[in-house]
Amino acid sequence: LNETLEEKPDFIQFDQSTIAKLREEMNKYEDGKKYMQGRGFTNKTLEEFDIGYSYNRRMVTVPVHSPDGICVGIVGRGIDTKTFKNSTGLPRSSTLFNIHRAKLVGDICIVTESSFDAMRVHQSGFPNVVATLGGHISSDNLNLLNRYFNKIIIMTDADEAGRELGLSISSKLRNKDILWASYSYGKIYPHEAKDAGDMTEEEIKLCINNAVSDIEYKSWSL
Repeated sequence: LNETLEEKPDFIQFDQSTIAKLREEMNKYEDGKKYMQGRGFTNKTLEEFDIGYSYNRRMVTVPVHSPDGICVGIVGRGIDTKTFKNSTGLPRSSTLFNIHRAKLVGDICIVTESSFDAMRVHQSGFPNVVATLGGHISSDNLNLLNRYFNKIIIMTDADEAGRELGLSISSKLRNKDILWASYSYGKIYPHEAKDAGDMTEEEIKLCINNAVSDIEYKSWSL
């Protein structure tokens, strides 16, 4: 019975003045926008995801929302070094990045690891995408996938940790159609790409449209 009830954690809204300040700094300073454009993002995508920039920390910022669309925090990424920082108390284990949008699209969901990967997939024409925001998925995260979707396309990182995360997701979801993004037979992504961020939009589309069943993927013994 409990699985059929909508359990809603008490989410606390993140300070909206901070979001506004970060948005203002993204528009004021070119560094953040140039970095994101260099990562393949369009201005439209930056606006859709309300990407901000912290001049003092030299970080681009991505708002994270609850399943109901409440902004609950931000994740930051350094533009000079590969450094990451979450806002204090970010309830990562209680939500999935972009879940509030993806659940409105339909019953198919693409699962990536990072917010940037999810944004690239979205930009490639698949708004039904979420991110785990790391290499771990919680029971609450899994409950969200179970609640809102019937078909899951796994598009986690191609390294060992990413594959283990994907296998964890596929083994713990109940009565779902599980597929794996695939470039070609026995090959996850093209030219040794680690994730969606390493691919062109056409390559992302191909991997999603060419997704294989959980059984076939496991038969490759990658």
